[in-house]
Amino acid sequence: MADHKINCEQLALEVQKQLKEYTEDVKESVFKTATKISKKAVEKLKTESPNRTGDYAKGWTHSTDNYGVVVHQVGKEYRLTQLLEKGHQLRRGGRLVGESPAKPHIKKIEEECVKEYIEETERMVGG
Repeated sequence: MADHKINCEQLALEVQKQLKEYTEDVKESVFKTATKISKKAVEKLKTESPNRTGDYAKGWTHSTDNYGVVVHQVGKEYRLTQLLEKGHQLRRGGRLVGESPAKPHIKKIEEECVKEYIEETERMVGG
């Protein structure tokens, strides 16, 4: 057995270095997983979105920023997400003439993707 001696400062620096490397590896892996799953979410949303003219379904995309990955609608159709997901009342000339039924398509895909993201992240981190 080798008899090596190091002082406390050297040990602390080495532990700090190893933790920093591990943290960077985890950040990179989590970001890759989030990007991969967001691409899947966009594809699912494009196929499962209500499709009258096709513009709404085509508008799904994902982007990244300093806080992570975001799946969102672009173009004029972004206003329809709440109305289609939750349904709404129809009015003509101030009178209530009926209801547009909800066509839930976002929540189901969101739940699937969150579950997959958690499983992948735990698998990578070893938790």
